[in-house]
Amino acid sequence: VAIVGPWLAFTIVVYVFAFIGGFVQTWGRDYTPTLAHFRTAFDLQWGVDGLVWAGTAWNSLFTTLKLAGIAAPICASLGLLISWLLARTQFVGQRAFEFAALLAFAIPGTVLGVSYILAFNVPPFELTGTGLIIVLCFVFRNLPVGVRAGTASFKQLDKSLDEASTMLRAGTATTLRRVVLPLLKPALVAALVYSFVRSMTTVSAVIFLVTAENELATTYIIGRVGNGDYGVALAYCTVLIVLMSAVTALIQFLVGERKLGRRGTQGH
Repeated sequence: VAIVGPWLAFTIVVYVFAFIGGFVQTWGRDYTPTLAHFRTAFDLQWGVDGLVWAGTAWNSLFTTLKLAGIAAPICASLGLLISWLLARTQFVGQRAFEFAALLAFAIPGTVLGVSYILAFNVPPFELTGTGLIIVLCFVFRNLPVGVRAGTASFKQLDKSLDEASTMLRAGTATTLRRVVLPLLKPALVAALVYSFVRSMTTVSAVIFLVTAENELATTYIIGRVGNGDYGVALAYCTVLIVLMSAVTALIQFLVGERKLGRRGTQGH
């Protein structure tokens, strides 16, 4: 408590400063309350054809939400499938397969981004400049967390559950869907939340992959900081903090919690 308490307090103070910074004129010099930064980034207007997303940050926010929303379930599904292969099956080259699955976590993000450009800049997989290459980068960059979370959960589930399902003539797909997945909800939540949040906030891995058409939230913020618009950058950070907190709560609500118990018996 003596170590963790002050550290948590320091973290909260940092987030509070970032939160307040978007509501003042110039942080550090002019603390006059204002909403001008939010209007610049997230202004909404009514035009001839209806609602107009007039703020300069809307495009990057929608692009980031779309790409992160596509990558998160793919990353979680692949992570749990790989963890099932590692925990429940035996095959030649299993150690090498596990090392390859976790390798993306050990490679620096900038190296990964440059590698994607070199790998997908020529036919037949010419993906540089598209949103697909960013989704692939999100998936494989965050995959190791899903694998480790799934592996840890599988270690807590006895193999006799799988064997009992097999004895009752259930196939592999049925066993995964009806027996295993309901017990893996904590790992699924962890993989979904981590993948989505990291996709929304990653910088180094995608800094070389973004384009004017596929600009992300983090690159927009870095661009604003580079131009000296700290108020707009902090306002964007505030929106991201609130948005990701809401998404995390929504994922936990939709996936639910793991519950163990006996099923109700029917009358004979």
